[in-house]
Amino acid sequence: MNRVYAIMGPPASGKSAIVKEVCRYGVKEMISHTTRKPERGEQNGVDYYFVTEEELSKIQLVERIQYSGYYYALSKDEVMKTVKQCPVSVVAVDRHGMTQMKKIMGERVTSIYIMVDKATIIERITEQGGNLEQMKRRIEYAEKEGEFDDWKIADHVVKNTGSLELAARQVLAIMGLVLPTVPAKA
Repeated sequence: MNRVYAIMGPPASGKSAIVKEVCRYGVKEMISHTTRKPERGEQNGVDYYFVTEEELSKIQLVERIQYSGYYYALSKDEVMKTVKQCPVSVVAVDRHGMTQMKKIMGERVTSIYIMVDKATIIERITEQGGNLEQMKRRIEYAEKEGEFDDWKIADHVVKNTGSLELAARQVLAIMGLVLPTVPAKA
């Protein structure tokens, strides 16, 4: 039975970075749609499906969120196609997206919450070039949407306050994909 791992967490928890790292080991990422323009180096159908709001309105969606004036969405077709083709796949979603995926896919969906404290979020947003107003807005949105409490509904929790590699290895272990151990650094 093919499995989907739904990664959830507050902003700057490392969801996207963990998904990209896990994909380096052969796990297929579900590709979301967005109404924003491609950033430098991004490719349509690889990073996102870049669409207009009108095009997005005609797609059957599992999840749709608005962030910084743009929509980000996961189509039901993408979910079904990926699950059919891949034994293990991963996608970063919010609570609503995870709930919808579980309705569609049932027990084939496993949710993993990426836990991070607010101090780490502030540090990461600052490192990403975010200003104080952006930081405040992102944290307030996460609090309002209950993103800091989503760990209570997740199947697994991974704390991501250390290295990206460690968090990704924990996610891979949850997926049952055991990697060779890495020797400790001297």
